[in-house]
Amino acid sequence: MNNWLYGKYVAHRGLHTAEISENTLQAFENAISHGYNVELDVQQSKDGKLVVYHDLNLGRLTNSAEDVSALDYRTLTQNVVYRATGQGIPDFESALSVCRGRTGLMIEVKKCAYEANVIDMEPEILRILKKYDGDFVVKSFNPFTVLWFLENAPEFTVGFLSEYDRIEDYREDSRAAVEKILFTGSRKADFFDYCVGKIGSPLWNSVHGKMPCFAWVVRSQRQFDGCKKDVSNIIFEDFIPE
Repeated sequence: MNNWLYGKYVAHRGLHTAEISENTLQAFENAISHGYNVELDVQQSKDGKLVVYHDLNLGRLTNSAEDVSALDYRTLTQNVVYRATGQGIPDFESALSVCRGRTGLMIEVKKCAYEANVIDMEPEILRILKKYDGDFVVKSFNPFTVLWFLENAPEFTVGFLSEYDRIEDYREDSRAAVEKILFTGSRKADFFDYCVGKIGSPLWNSVHGKMPCFAWVVRSQRQFDGCKKDVSNIIFEDFIPE
């Protein structure tokens, strides 16, 4: 496991504020200037380009009501802006350029569904990251994405995100992949990244102690104090952890 990942807390979607929108270059710069690692979300435009945005639909935060996957790269990066700040949606490589050599990155591969067995943008992410000379890890809620990276990127640190209470909460056709990632595979996930409000669940208890475990999203000092003895690090927002 990369030592940098333990040494600094991880700012969820960058260090965003009322004046700085989440998952923007400004949020990543702000996290870096305050000494934090950066978590960001990568998804695919209509024409197969990689952009940094969290929601599948743009309506919550931007001037567009479309899905990210319905718009091409040019539209997403030139015409779509965050309503609160006017800041733009960055492409993946621009985000990497900001962070390279300055902080570590947790890269969440954002899929259309947690359990969609579709490999589409993963090879392009792999191609770009093979040329990246900064510190990073890759993670996803999607077990098929995680399994793909475990099998195709042996040099990468790869994590599995979850908020389910039990393996049985996964669809039947996904459970074998989850079992391989966490318990039975010749190469298992390098870390487990779990919903802080679900710590103590049967799934958490079955994984905790077998690999490094992280908690997301920690939103208060009280919540952090309650989980810090059980986790290797936290992904935080809305407060500054002490």
